[in-house]
Amino acid sequence: PAAPASGPPLAGVTVLEFATVIAAPLGAAILADLGARVIKVEPIGGDPFRAMGIASLGAARCNGSKESIALDLKTSEGQEIVQSLAASTDIIIHNYRPGVPERLGIGYETLKTIRPELVYVYVNGYGRKGPGAHRPSTHPIPGAGLGGALMQMGEGMPPVCETLPELREIARKFFRANELNPDPNTSVVVASASLLGLYARRRFGHGQEVFVDMFGANAWANADDFITYEGKPPRPTLDRDLYGLGPTWRLYPASEGWVFLGLATQPEWERFCELASPDLAADPCFATPDARTANEAALAEVLADLFAGRSADEWEALLATQGLGCVRADAAPVHEFIARNEHVAANGLRVPTHNTNFGDYERYGPLTAFSENTLELGGWPLAGEQADRILAELGYAPDAIETLRARGIVWSETPAPLDAVTA
Repeated sequence: PAAPASGPPLAGVTVLEFATVIAAPLGAAILADLGARVIKVEPIGGDPFRAMGIASLGAARCNGSKESIALDLKTSEGQEIVQSLAASTDIIIHNYRPGVPERLGIGYETLKTIRPELVYVYVNGYGRKGPGAHRPSTHPIPGAGLGGALMQMGEGMPPVCETLPELREIARKFFRANELNPDPNTSVVVASASLLGLYARRRFGHGQEVFVDMFGANAWANADDFITYEGKPPRPTLDRDLYGLGPTWRLYPASEGWVFLGLATQPEWERFCELASPDLAADPCFATPDARTANEAALAEVLADLFAGRSADEWEALLATQGLGCVRADAAPVHEFIARNEHVAANGLRVPTHNTNFGDYERYGPLTAFSENTLELGGWPLAGEQADRILAELGYAPDAIETLRARGIVWSETPAPLDAVTA
């Protein structure tokens, strides 16, 4: 008989997170989803990201499966609490600017005397040295600094729009131009760096400081554009409408809905012509990759007319079932796709969980699945929601905790259940 499944792979690992917005918190959330106990240490009033308009909804994902305690780290009592937590912590993740951790009593030199085995992960924008080390950096900064925003803009801006349909198309273009990579790329590096720090500790017997910066993380993710050599072809550029990188790798409006066509090889092109338009295969203007490149505008026009002849669902049924890259591209917004798609459910890409204010809900599933380990994903906590329990674990009596609250050293968000708010 098969052995019973084990628990989460990071069970028993404790992480303290001092971070805001997305890159570092999402990296810590990846560790939490893999079973680590992640305690988010927030300022009094909570992580500012919780209140950043619609962006604050990202806090639900970035704080999933975590616990929270809110402390005033400018006080000696707040610093004492954190240092007590650090004594049994495996990983610390922070994204403060240089000098701030030292002023708050959580610098590496201080904490490694308490916990020499500590893996101390420092995340910032430009790196820890050089003229940019003290600069603030959030998602758009490396995106723009590394050229991503310019690449996403495509070949240029269209003329000024004059009608409502034109305005809607411009709005869709700006949505497509959103540079999505910098924060998520960095978060994966944050999680990987943390795990590598643990692995190095197991091999060599010591902790260390580990450095992650958004520029380096995104340079790694876009390595094809960070390598240059004589005769290197230019990086493909989005077309003027931001539909794609070329006529065989772009969006097309169908008679109903939109499709994305992705043909990467000559055999795929030939199979596409066989199924969709046999006359195309005989046209010397499109017969080879070089010919298609030389006649991109003409081919895009031909394919646009072709796709306009059937619905998006018909094209997907015709081409995807034959192994060609073609999918309906507007079936639903991302959140609806995750919430309703049968494929998502079948693969565990959404799971039920709970939040004190919002009650039961479904959240994104884990990044990976294991054949022998189980994962238990949680919801996101209110700011400071687990403060009393965490402090009790450190030996604080209930009256001492109340005193800390009365003095403003410990704080917790007041629960406001959605059903009570809307009743």
